[in-house]
Amino acid sequence: MITHPPHSMIKLFDSILPAPLRADTRQWQAARNLTVLAAVTAASVPLLTMMYHLLGFDSVGMVVLTAGIVMMVTPFTLAAGLPIAAARDLFVGALFLLKVWMAVYLGGLAAPTTPWFVLCPAVAMLLGGLRPALLWSALVSVVLVALFMLDRSGAIAAPPTGPAATVLHLASVIGLMALVVLILALANGVAAVERRQK
Repeated sequence: MITHPPHSMIKLFDSILPAPLRADTRQWQAARNLTVLAAVTAASVPLLTMMYHLLGFDSVGMVVLTAGIVMMVTPFTLAAGLPIAAARDLFVGALFLLKVWMAVYLGGLAAPTTPWFVLCPAVAMLLGGLRPALLWSALVSVVLVALFMLDRSGAIAAPPTGPAATVLHLASVIGLMALVVLILALANGVAAVERRQK
């Protein structure tokens, strides 16, 4: 089972990260995982932007591109002296705001991208442990309740329909599944490192 990127890729990721992080194994692993997630974002954002364009959701594609740029640069903020916790929250915050905007724009709770909110606490857990995961879970829960209330009051437009919307639902489910597998693989890698240190 592959639980981490190839060795040469890890060396590249490590070159981005500031050396002082090596003093704390947990922070070093979190920084590595943040770098891997930023690299995945860098690879997927152009494809997602193109997909949204082809499906006729150009404004969604532009917002994905904007949030993606923020997420991609988070590992470089560590070299500028930003603490790992702040870089983590910058990454998760960009993802969170992206999902809030997409949910409002694409139909509230029924939006095809709403299940992606689960990534906010999942990424926070991977990069920071239980406490940030609980915080982001609480924030996501507040947003989901707000979306429910807005849906009930008729303040949010109905989700898109038609062939493009069906493709968007399919792509959303497949993409979410792939990212959950990646997060679990990274978490498994972290657990293996911690076991070796005991």
